[in-house]
Amino acid sequence: MAMTQQIETTDTSTWADLSGRWFFAWRMAAACEGALREVTEARAGQENPDRQMALDKVSSLLHDEMTRWVRRGEALDMIVERMPRAE
Repeated sequence: MAMTQQIETTDTSTWADLSGRWFFAWRMAAACEGALREVTEARAGQENPDRQMALDKVSSLLHDEMTRWVRRGEALDMIVERMPRAE
């Protein structure tokens, strides 16, 4: 008797998947915010111009990444708000 393997297709719009993505997006945004705060503090006390430029670049990259994660979290917020509620 041959056994057949059943492959399940995953629906990426399930509540658990959306909830996980939402949580991850907001946690990543918060992590970027924390790192950005630390870089800003380090940049404020930096007198070396080369290090100042490097910290400026890192700050810019972290700001862009934080903005990307916030936008993703906001988009997921809109999706979650429109999901049908179980009654």
